[in-house]
Amino acid sequence: MKKVTSIGLLGLILLLAVRCEKSEDALNINTNSEILKEMEAKGIPSVVACVVKDNQIVWESALGFADVSTSTPTNRESLYTIMSISKLFLATTVMQLWEQDRIDLDTDINQYLPFEVRNPNFPDKKITAYMLLTHTSGLAWPVDKDGIPDFHHFYYINEEPPLLIDWLPEYILPNGTRYRPTIWKNYAPGEQELYSNIGTSLLALIVEQISGMDYRDYCAVNLLEPLEMYDSGFWLAELDEGQLTTPYTDDNRPMGYYTCRHYPVGFLSSSIEDFAHFMIAMLNEGVYNGKRILTPESIDKMLAVQNPSTGTALLWAHCLGDCVGHLGGGTGFSTWAEWHFNKKSGLFIFSNKVNGSIAPKGRIYELVRNEANRYRSK
Repeated sequence: MKKVTSIGLLGLILLLAVRCEKSEDALNINTNSEILKEMEAKGIPSVVACVVKDNQIVWESALGFADVSTSTPTNRESLYTIMSISKLFLATTVMQLWEQDRIDLDTDINQYLPFEVRNPNFPDKKITAYMLLTHTSGLAWPVDKDGIPDFHHFYYINEEPPLLIDWLPEYILPNGTRYRPTIWKNYAPGEQELYSNIGTSLLALIVEQISGMDYRDYCAVNLLEPLEMYDSGFWLAELDEGQLTTPYTDDNRPMGYYTCRHYPVGFLSSSIEDFAHFMIAMLNEGVYNGKRILTPESIDKMLAVQNPSTGTALLWAHCLGDCVGHLGGGTGFSTWAEWHFNKKSGLFIFSNKVNGSIAPKGRIYELVRNEANRYRSK
């Protein structure tokens, strides 16, 4: 286990506040050449991007190096940590349990947990799965100013992080060894939205408790396998070492491929080939290659706006324009994915260094969005 500074979501506000604006009008631009120029200018080692329409990949690009020191080019099978886009898979697992009547989103979560969770500032107020899905539980993100020890600052290479049941109580229960009062905010559950990796990790533990499976295994059986995402996963030991993309720090130092203790909400590894299957399934009302992972009704419920001021749905987020998706970012990786359900299309971009260019208003994003517009107009 080593220490590293992580920036978490790379500006969650960008996801919730920007408008998914129309891309540049120059349809004859050479997208790959322009992306390479931006990569060189920003020192981005690699970028992979994909556009999906009508249940198939219509455009993809893999540029730069998965590992600079060995001049190993990235490709459509290279694995990137997709960071907080992983939360979309968590939302999907919760909705699977919901449509099976195994979880009530409005019931006290203590019904599903082996320990009692309450905000000490509001001990009589229940916390629900709905609140965890909408970031309104009152649990902190946390960020450094919260003074929560060792949460974002440690990563695991060649070893798996502790189980959720082993570390979460230590952070959120007043008698926990890593507990700080600042883990809980001074507003009642359901009263205010605050993005929380602690809260969503607790939601993953609830999935484990209901299903009787490790969250990583539940995802493998109920999402990754039916979606034919055979190279994707959370377990470091099960990833193909030859497909791993080296993450790079801000000053372009290579790091080991790593995971963190909050792995369900930020550390799924995937590729162009695999992630496109998830995108297609959502565009196709929950079905990929004849296999259903969610009903259309569950998808509608999951994507419905819950907070019009931020665009927050159930862990998904609406831009203030025409797309639904999520941003991801942390030490060594930046990611973005968006769906345009009315056009049955979507796009995603992964890179192996923190940067704002792949997110809305960034140059690489606008280039890929422009490429997507070519196909949407057909």
